[in-house]
Amino acid sequence: MSATTTTPSPAEPDGTADVVADAGADIAAVPAPDGAAFPGADGQGAPHPHRWRLHRAGIVNVWHYWAETFQFSGGRMVLRGTNGSGKSRALEMLLPFVLDADRRRMDSTGSGKVRLDELMKVGAEGQGNRLGYLWVELARDGERSCGERDGDGGAQAPGPDAAREYLTLGALVRWSASSGEARVWYFTTPLRVGHDLELLDAARQPMPRERLAELIGADRLTENPETHRERVRATVFGLTGPGARERYDGLLQLIRTLRSPDVGNRIEEGNLPRILSDALPPLSEETLNDAGGRLDDLSESRESQRRLSAALEHVTTFLGTYSRYAATELGATAGRAAGAADAARAAAE
Repeated sequence: MSATTTTPSPAEPDGTADVVADAGADIAAVPAPDGAAFPGADGQGAPHPHRWRLHRAGIVNVWHYWAETFQFSGGRMVLRGTNGSGKSRALEMLLPFVLDADRRRMDSTGSGKVRLDELMKVGAEGQGNRLGYLWVELARDGERSCGERDGDGGAQAPGPDAAREYLTLGALVRWSASSGEARVWYFTTPLRVGHDLELLDAARQPMPRERLAELIGADRLTENPETHRERVRATVFGLTGPGARERYDGLLQLIRTLRSPDVGNRIEEGNLPRILSDALPPLSEETLNDAGGRLDDLSESRESQRRLSAALEHVTTFLGTYSRYAATELGATAGRAAGAADAARAAAE
């Protein structure tokens, strides 16, 4: 079951289409308790109840959106509206931007035409400096709620008092009309937008950066995209240690490839294997060198095996010939010895 949201931008009469934001059921690499099961919104159990799932998302004063909240169901959402009504644009502004903080790759077509500066400029008439927010809320069931067992030893569905954890990933965007440029601050917080975190003040104006820092803590706010990526990589996906960055980059590349507007048509044309292959990240130099070294070792092992097999064949041939020679010589020697013994006995008599 997917949640459906109609985009609020002006309608166009040339047709309708759907854009799907799909996290699968689970998006993070956090292991679940053994045997745990969690029934999703569609009534089917998800295999990893303690993994983060897309729960809500929102856009505040960016592009033509003023204060829009999108609800997810089971980690999935469908944006439905006429062509040109802003479905793809909403997805471009949210995912994977709040995961990778990469302003250069927001365009879902890969052309690079979607720029945050332009998104903030559009709809900013009468605003000298424009503030906006982009945010995504993740949710997961805590250890207490997904680790309990029923009488048969199976996992129970979370009850109404089940512990639930939330994590909000977001970006505060400030655009200056004089410079035409936008600055971005990224944040992560367990506070929930619209519950214990308000992004609009009493006058329905976006909260300034200083007030946001007071609400969530200054240490949770950063202007460094790499710092934000590291936080998301470790907190959401559980990727730490050697190779974590490469694995995360590969995941982001896969998300970008599969979010392309024409990916559905390409799948119908039988190009799914090529799509997935194109989405794979390039191998690092270290990995290639290691693989090349192993292939060289394999070639040397095969050559050594060939030499040993040839030596075994030669030794086997020699052994057969020598065995026949030794048997013949032994027989002849035994015959001569027996004849000599008979002659000695005859002489003694």
